[in-house]
Amino acid sequence: MPIIYKLLIVFAYICLLAGCQQEEYEPIAEKANVAATINIKDMSVTFIDIDKQEKMAQWTLEKPYTGGVIFPDGDTFLLYGKDIDTIDLFSLSKGTMIDHWDVGEGIVNGLLINKDELAFADENQDSIRFFDLSGSEHATVDTEANPYTMTLSEKEGLLYVLSFDHEELTKIDANKKERLEGFTINPFASGALLLEEQNELWVGGHGEGIDIEKNVHVYGTKSGELKTKISVPTMPVDFVQKDDWIYIVSHGSNTLYKVDKEGQVADSVTVTANPFNIELAGEELLVAGYDSSDIQFINEDTLTVDKRVKVGEGPFQIVLREK
Repeated sequence: MPIIYKLLIVFAYICLLAGCQQEEYEPIAEKANVAATINIKDMSVTFIDIDKQEKMAQWTLEKPYTGGVIFPDGDTFLLYGKDIDTIDLFSLSKGTMIDHWDVGEGIVNGLLINKDELAFADENQDSIRFFDLSGSEHATVDTEANPYTMTLSEKEGLLYVLSFDHEELTKIDANKKERLEGFTINPFASGALLLEEQNELWVGGHGEGIDIEKNVHVYGTKSGELKTKISVPTMPVDFVQKDDWIYIVSHGSNTLYKVDKEGQVADSVTVTANPFNIELAGEELLVAGYDSSDIQFINEDTLTVDKRVKVGEGPFQIVLREK
């Protein structure tokens, strides 16, 4: 046997032993409305059928992903993590990795903008990095130190960026990729919601040490002035809006608040343990319990818990795919 063929056989055998075959996961039904939880304690993703409120599948992954984005095609699932030097793309319907982008470590948040573009907060570079959906980076805009929370004004094409360790909000023209004049916000900010019709930015936060954040701070987006504070103790960190109501989850008190646009609290309920993320699917609020490793389905009108679904350990983010 020629030496070249012997070497090829040996190489193939080594690859097989080393596990170089592509990892395969349980495929996710293409027509299902899905909530995917990114679980950071056991490095897994749990997929939940939103309509049935039942667990569909769970992928045990090899990297410490902390967040993700589902592409407009409904099949491409992008995952990233602060301590990972690639952004990895998976096909939900095939259950396989289909691509990876070499970006370096430091990606802590990702946001789909303009339906064909992604913005990533890079904590190592103190910047927002813009990519197209094929993985080509075409712009970078500097921010304050440790950018994390991002929220987009689609009407004005403005990206608002909160940095946890800095009290200056960064404002970016998302079309021109230019940094604009920002304004001062509350310290240790986390979580934000734009009310565009009121020209308001609602900002949550953790606080630090004994100085725990108990309020949502409401700023005028034009002036940057602090308009009011809304008491929703403690540690309000995430928001969703449905019509005239804003829902705020405070993970320091395990509480979900229902608030009107004027900032008046109409109702509240105790939720799952140590919630970080809340999403809205139809008439159901989905709340992720980091310490209890579950997702609660909560009726957005009555704030009653309709269902609790166990997921992987430490759900940190919920990513939705609704057909």
